[in-house]
Amino acid sequence: MTIEAIVLDLDGTTLNEINTVNETLIQYISELRESGKLVFIATGRTLEEVKDVLPSHMLVDAMVTANGMSVFIGTDQIVENALPPELVERLVAKAGAEEMYYEVHPNDGARMTLRKDKDYMVKQGMVQKPATVDENEWLSRQDAMEGKIKWVERLETGSIAKIYFFSNKIHIMEKWIDELEWIKKEHAFTTASSTHHNVEVTVAGVSKATGVHHLLKHFQVEPKNILAVGDGENDLPLFQFAGHCIAMKNATDLVKEQADGVTEYSYREDGLYRFLKKKFQ
Repeated sequence: MTIEAIVLDLDGTTLNEINTVNETLIQYISELRESGKLVFIATGRTLEEVKDVLPSHMLVDAMVTANGMSVFIGTDQIVENALPPELVERLVAKAGAEEMYYEVHPNDGARMTLRKDKDYMVKQGMVQKPATVDENEWLSRQDAMEGKIKWVERLETGSIAKIYFFSNKIHIMEKWIDELEWIKKEHAFTTASSTHHNVEVTVAGVSKATGVHHLLKHFQVEPKNILAVGDGENDLPLFQFAGHCIAMKNATDLVKEQADGVTEYSYREDGLYRFLKKKFQ
C-alpha cells in the first residue's frame, strides 16, 4: 500500500504530556513532507487551541479542527460549520444547572463561559489531579481557567464550533453523555470523546473523517492511501475512513481494537516519532 498522506491527532498523539511537540518529531515531519508525503493534523481542538500548542516552525499541509467543524489548507479556511444558537443556549443552561464544567468555543476567538458559573468551575479545578485524568488534559483545564477562558455575562452564539464538557469523575461524565443522548432526540448533533473525562458537541454528521474527506478531494488522494494515527474515540470515524490506521499505545482499548496496529511507545515516550521513523525509514 502506498501512503500519500499522513493524518495525525494532536492530544495523546502528536503532543507530549506537557502539551508540546518534541523536536525529534517536528524534524521528522519536515523530512516526510520533503520526501513528498502530505501531513495533515486532525484534532478536536479549535484553531485558537491549536495555536496554543503547535510551535510556529512545525509546518503541515492542512488541518482539520474541532472534530471536522473547520478545515484549513495553509491559512485558507475551506470549511466552516456552526452549532445552532438555540442548542448552544440549551446545553449551557443545563450544564450550569448541573455544575458541569464547559467551554463554548467559537470558530474565531477565545473560548467562553458564563461568569455566573465561574465559582463552581474554579472549585472543581482546585482539587488534586485525579489519577485517571491524563496530564495533558489536566494541564489544558488549568491553563483554561488561568487565562484562556473569556468569562462573559452573555454568550455570543452566532458562530460556535463546539462545546467542550469535562468532569473530574468518570461516572459523572458517563451520566452527562447519557443525558446528551436524550437531548439528541430533539436536537440533532454529534458527540465525540477523546478521553473518559470529556465529551464535545459539534454539528450533526461532522467528524474528523468528513473534514479529511474535503482535504483528499482537494489534494486528489484516495482514502486507501492515507495513514491515520490517534488515541481517542473521536478518531474512530477517521479510522473507519482511512486505508490504514494506527492507535497509540496510550489509546483506549476500544480504539486499539479498531486499529490496524498499535505503536510500541506512548505519547510520553515520543511514540509517534518512533513509529513514523520505523514505518518510513
